[in-house]
Amino acid sequence: MSNNAPSRPLEILRIDSSSRYADSVSRHLTDHMVARLLQEYPEANVTTRDLAAGIPLPTEAFVEGSLYAMQNPTPTMQAAIQLSNEMVAELLAADIVVLGLPVYNWTIPSTFKAYVDHISRLGVTFGYINGVRQGLLKARSIYILFTSGGTAIGSENDFATPYATYLWQTLGIQDVQIIDASGLLFNAEEITQNAKTQIDQLVLPVFA
Repeated sequence: MSNNAPSRPLEILRIDSSSRYADSVSRHLTDHMVARLLQEYPEANVTTRDLAAGIPLPTEAFVEGSLYAMQNPTPTMQAAIQLSNEMVAELLAADIVVLGLPVYNWTIPSTFKAYVDHISRLGVTFGYINGVRQGLLKARSIYILFTSGGTAIGSENDFATPYATYLWQTLGIQDVQIIDASGLLFNAEEITQNAKTQIDQLVLPVFA
């Protein structure tokens, strides 16, 4: 086992948000990222959350259930937040998060936004101490596999990476690393290979 490995098995959470499967570059890159992590941490556990399988939009019962989860939620509220509770538990347990994030119409996929609405829970994944917001996730790092047809990272029409970076840092993951596979419409093979090289050259976190 690597000297970087923690004293217990590492918990890796993989999140895929692409609507595509066989031809999805972001899924291909999350495969590669997870394989790289498993080389470094061979005893790690990998949990996969596939958002394309379907994330329900928040309902009134969900909103009320998430607000009153610590008090006396009704059975309807409890049912409405069950999936949210499962996804939050995955995040709270994670040491490292791997996220496949394609750009759809210059921003994040709608499935990922629905996921964000389910896991952004006051008092659970973030809170306030003396009026200052504090993220409650404990993951050391998140690796975002960013893919796009033509939207370049940091360009004026990139509304995805600023949002994703702000989101995860707000929830407590300060080390947000973005693997760039943008511009796939122009040279997909070379861009995909460059992204794999970025992954292979990453300096992974050291766990005590």
